[in-house]
Amino acid sequence: MADKRLATSKVAGTWAWFFQRLSAVLLIVLLGVHIWITHFADIDPEVHITVAGVETRLDQLLYIAVDYALLAVVLFHGLNGARTVMLDFDMFAKRHRAVDAALFIVGVVSLIWGIIVLFPFIGVNGG
Repeated sequence: MADKRLATSKVAGTWAWFFQRLSAVLLIVLLGVHIWITHFADIDPEVHITVAGVETRLDQLLYIAVDYALLAVVLFHGLNGARTVMLDFDMFAKRHRAVDAALFIVGVVSLIWGIIVLFPFIGVNGG
């Protein structure tokens, strides 16, 4: 018989599995908060989402915090899921440190880019 090793918690990625579930719960909560503050907190049916409206909302710390938290959690959840799928393939599993490093760099660069993209809208109205 071929030498088959059983997956241990280190190989199987118990922490990755745990944080995938945790980030899923955080996504549900943050998405609910985002939808509520975007569509239901301002109860004025005549107001439509416009660039000026987004700039006004981004003058408030709650909107900024929710948007950045949602960005960070979505990036982590998506890249951790991509890591899990990639490590299912033998050619990537043998290079798991390189996969981890590459996905970490992609995540950090994407997070910084997402943060920078919102900067022009924050504080435009003098808030």
